[in-house]
Amino acid sequence: MLKVIAIKDLKTRPPFKGLFPIDPEIRSAIKDSMRENGIDQSKPIDVWKEEGVIVDGHTRYEVAEDLEIGKVLIFEHSFTNESAALAYAIANQKNRRNIAPERILACVAAVDQRLKPGTRTDLGSNEPRLEESKRSADHTAALLGVSPATVKRVRAVIDHADPATRKAVEKGELTLNQAYQEVQEKQSALKEQQKEYSIFNRTNDNIEWASWSWNPVTGCEHACLYCYARDIANRFYKEKFKPTFHPERLTAPKNMGDPPVSSVKKIGDKNVFVCSMADLFGSWVSKDWIDQVIQVCRENPKWNFLFLTKNPKRYLEFEFPKNAWLGTTVSIQKHVAIAEKVFRDLEAEVKWLSCEPLLEHLEFTDLKVFDWIIFGGASQSTKTSEFNPPWEWIEDLMIQARKAKCMVYWKPNLKSRPKEYPYFDKVEVPNKVPKEFWG
Repeated sequence: MLKVIAIKDLKTRPPFKGLFPIDPEIRSAIKDSMRENGIDQSKPIDVWKEEGVIVDGHTRYEVAEDLEIGKVLIFEHSFTNESAALAYAIANQKNRRNIAPERILACVAAVDQRLKPGTRTDLGSNEPRLEESKRSADHTAALLGVSPATVKRVRAVIDHADPATRKAVEKGELTLNQAYQEVQEKQSALKEQQKEYSIFNRTNDNIEWASWSWNPVTGCEHACLYCYARDIANRFYKEKFKPTFHPERLTAPKNMGDPPVSSVKKIGDKNVFVCSMADLFGSWVSKDWIDQVIQVCRENPKWNFLFLTKNPKRYLEFEFPKNAWLGTTVSIQKHVAIAEKVFRDLEAEVKWLSCEPLLEHLEFTDLKVFDWIIFGGASQSTKTSEFNPPWEWIEDLMIQARKAKCMVYWKPNLKSRPKEYPYFDKVEVPNKVPKEFWG
């Protein structure tokens, strides 16, 4: 029901107030428009009739207060409870625009606070009751316009992340996936401390080509600004990112037993990313450490062990078993010649390239020495922003790979795709990496 009401008679309170903060520039534009044209009659403030509380339209309310406008147009709604009112407010935001990723955490927290044990179905739905945790995840996902898996990740961050991590997500300084990965790493580290023996860690979507990670060595001295592993280590490891050997973790492959049966159809289920939190072949790593790790791989032939280094020359110092896949990172052109030279002389069952993050257009002369290429962008770190390479770089490298008969794999963080229009003049595509990547 539409009506005009004195602004002093309206109330604001959580969970509605502050749930969707607006950009200062947009708020300023609304204020300028309202000062010049008055209140837009087509956009009344949404109010919960029974409570007299603003559900949606907080920016218009605040601007009206600033401009000392005495009366405003409202639309009164009747809601059965606070959950239903919150669902309406969230749906309004979703209909106007996609809810910003950093706001999803606050939205899920707000919804869950209203869903006490035994009442997680109270979202204004008339559907029959389903199993509680699944139903609430499905309903919250539908409410926010995201997947149930995203809701579960958010809840993991809400329940297990430290306050600093949650705050970083809410400020947009850390992505949800990064926060979830930190939680996973933290929980895995805690489990390892609690157990008498070590096992592999489950990877997340960012490393979907290997279902497991194993870190008998952690830490690195490359000092790459975009490194996500350093961010995690600095938060959760007592030794931070200092190169460290963990001999107690050498038993992990044995403790894991055989790979899952599904690995017959999904090779990633038997792939183990070795030292995802280190560069095992960095010049600072003890030869003895490396020998012990390789020997464990040799003793566990049912698993594929994937190695990755920015120092591939050191591979030539060692002899590897057939279940070792040897890879190197090539992000910029000057690394191409080194990689090609080393891999010509290298004996390995699978030789692979990780072009993540791809920071330059790459031209190979002997790509046939590799079997597999992984493409990726740069996820956000504490020192760098998210970066996706231009489509032209990806397209050209794909063509090179196809000619060389290399298998290719696109990581989830690679979002580049062609966006061309039939203009007569060629559109110049930006292809510069943000300055922070170069220090």
